[in-house]
Amino acid sequence: MEFTELAWGAIVIVAGVFISVYGSMLFKFALAAMGFSISFVAAWTLLDSQDDAVRILIALAAGAIGALVLYSLARFGLYIAGAILGLVIAVCIGGIIDIVGSAPSNILMWILAIGGIAGGGLLGPRLGQMIVILATSAAGAYLIIAGVQVWYASRLGDNLDDPTQTLAQKLTLTVFLIFFSLSALSQFNSSRLMQRVLN
Repeated sequence: MEFTELAWGAIVIVAGVFISVYGSMLFKFALAAMGFSISFVAAWTLLDSQDDAVRILIALAAGAIGALVLYSLARFGLYIAGAILGLVIAVCIGGIIDIVGSAPSNILMWILAIGGIAGGGLLGPRLGQMIVILATSAAGAYLIIAGVQVWYASRLGDNLDDPTQTLAQKLTLTVFLIFFSLSALSQFNSSRLMQRVLN
């Protein structure tokens, strides 16, 4: 494993763990971590023809910009959380389609992603605090799986330059669902416990 793969995987895993554990409690910082991760992975993916050192530096800069943008948009947090949940659901659907049949086309993935973002963004405020728990759990679980795939790409045979392929295997989809369930249940129970303490 090269240093860039080790660093890239570690950055994404740390962000995913933070979001999974503290997503609802420290939502502004979780938004920043999600903005960082999304921008980092997008920049890394788009610069696949560049030298690894250049890729990681530009991806870090893009991640910092994404973190600042989402942190500053915290007042629209429920819309953003809904959009992120919708995007992760779209990637899950794409992964299930890939597992059941053939890999979905780029056009279908774009349709799923846009539909997920729009639908989740509109639904987000209606679910209130629950959307924050679901979105941070889903985003955190996805990032943990993506980081682990970077570390073990040679064993899993994944295409790391296509983030939509992260959940396109039964193993990764199953582990994603386990991480998502653990995170959502723990955040839900901790928020209920905090409400009881405050009341």
